[in-house]
Amino acid sequence: MTEMNESLANAVRRYIDQIPVLAIDEVEISKNDSALYDETVAHRLGVVPLKMVKGLNEKSEEKLSLVVKKEGYVYSEELKGKVEPVYGKIPITLLKKGQEMEILATARIGKGSQHAKFSPGLMFYRNAVKLKLDKDTPKEIANIQELEKIKDGFIVDENKCDAFEEYFSKEKNTSTPTGELLITIESFGQIEEEEMFQKSIDILKTDLKDFSKKISK
Repeated sequence: MTEMNESLANAVRRYIDQIPVLAIDEVEISKNDSALYDETVAHRLGVVPLKMVKGLNEKSEEKLSLVVKKEGYVYSEELKGKVEPVYGKIPITLLKKGQEMEILATARIGKGSQHAKFSPGLMFYRNAVKLKLDKDTPKEIANIQELEKIKDGFIVDENKCDAFEEYFSKEKNTSTPTGELLITIESFGQIEEEEMFQKSIDILKTDLKDFSKKISK
């Protein structure tokens, strides 16, 4: 991005954790014959990403049940209810022959600022630099696949390769800042990356408007 400075990018990054997300918030364990403590099982269930469904609000509660009576790994796909886990093969625990597990979980809407289990994903950014490649350019840099061709050089993320830092420190004239930010967004699966980025901006705008009104008063 060319029209976003680091301060604004950092604000958007922080507001990722203001996006409402569904996660297991309460667990009632009726039976747990596995080697894991109830608290550990509850913690693992809490960080299982759940698919967002329309119509949910801060007061919504969704019930999920987990009943397993077979030997082997217990996976997140065993959770049954109106909402489903994003990934079905997240291991919860291991049951031996004759062991059982019976759980009733309650999922609620929350924000990552309250607890990490409500976080929809990550955002981070780097400064882009323009690099001139010549015959003296080390192979470790010249062979980087992520180089993006531009008119008079290459746009690169200098964090892509450990060789960049050492090379740039010795040859300071080989690269110049472009004024661009390379932004990476990674979703945990509850919502898509594009939606996550847009929602973060929308919530930030809303809070800034509210803040402006309070100042004017």
